[in-house]
Amino acid sequence: MTREFSVTKGVVPGLLVAATLCAGCTPPGEEHEGKATVAAARNHEEVIDDRDPIHVDAAGRFAVLAEMRTMLNAVQGIVGGAASADTAAMRAAAAMAGTALASESGHHMAAQLGADFVQLGMRTHTGFDSLAADVAQGKSREFVLRRLANIMGNCVGCHNQYRLVVEP
Repeated sequence: MTREFSVTKGVVPGLLVAATLCAGCTPPGEEHEGKATVAAARNHEEVIDDRDPIHVDAAGRFAVLAEMRTMLNAVQGIVGGAASADTAAMRAAAAMAGTALASESGHHMAAQLGADFVQLGMRTHTGFDSLAADVAQGKSREFVLRRLANIMGNCVGCHNQYRLVVEP
């Protein structure tokens, strides 16, 4: 009986959140124009997501998200390399997320992203370059993982502060 109560206790708040979010949903069978639905969704998102919006075009969003996926793959490579004591894998993974990755986005993206976002991104890329150098110098796995944790603080901070909004 206690087990059923704890499951129910966890499900009810989830259902309340879902009901609240869907309060403005279109009932089955009704249709809205595409633009009106997108505008309503965007307004609803702004109400529940108070992170700073960064207005980008669709290509810009794709470029930023691709860069972020590369950094996440680098983190996985560093942690995997550390777990297996593979310093070459750790160094290669860190290097792939360095400043060379940022230069692929081009200068036109900097204008869309804003100075604060770009500076945070460059600190992150520079951190990966520095981490690759630390691995090459033979720093311990513990040292490398502590540095990675610091770099990831930039990632977490960015995701907590910003959201991408696609402008047509």
